[in-house]
Amino acid sequence: YGGSSTFCRFSLVMAEQCLRGEELRARHQAALLKLRKKALREKTRAELAWLGHQKRCLENLQDSEGASAMAAKQHKILTELKQEQAEIQHLQNIYRAAHQERKLLLKQQREILMMRHSTAQLQEKLHNLAG
Repeated sequence: YGGSSTFCRFSLVMAEQCLRGEELRARHQAALLKLRKKALREKTRAELAWLGHQKRCLENLQDSEGASAMAAKQHKILTELKQEQAEIQHLQNIYRAAHQERKLLLKQQREILMMRHSTAQLQEKLHNLAG
């Protein structure tokens, strides 16, 4: 009986360690996606500033065709930004759901191991009373 109890305690420690690892991975994933969002915003801001500058230069030269081409490029960049933001949001939702699912599985595993541990203790007590 003692060996089973030791195994249950070891399994509980392992389940808790897995849960802590899962929490750490989730925080890292969230941080990476946050950095990706920030880099995307900075890149888009720089591209739009550059295109805005080019557009103003072309307008000053009274090149309406070139200026409208710059405006079209700006629109394309904003559309790409929205698509990329939607993809990042989708990934965040997927990662969040997967994390919650794994967390729930680990919690259930921990509860099962705790029940096994309690059962092993009760069996040991019964065995000692009967012996």
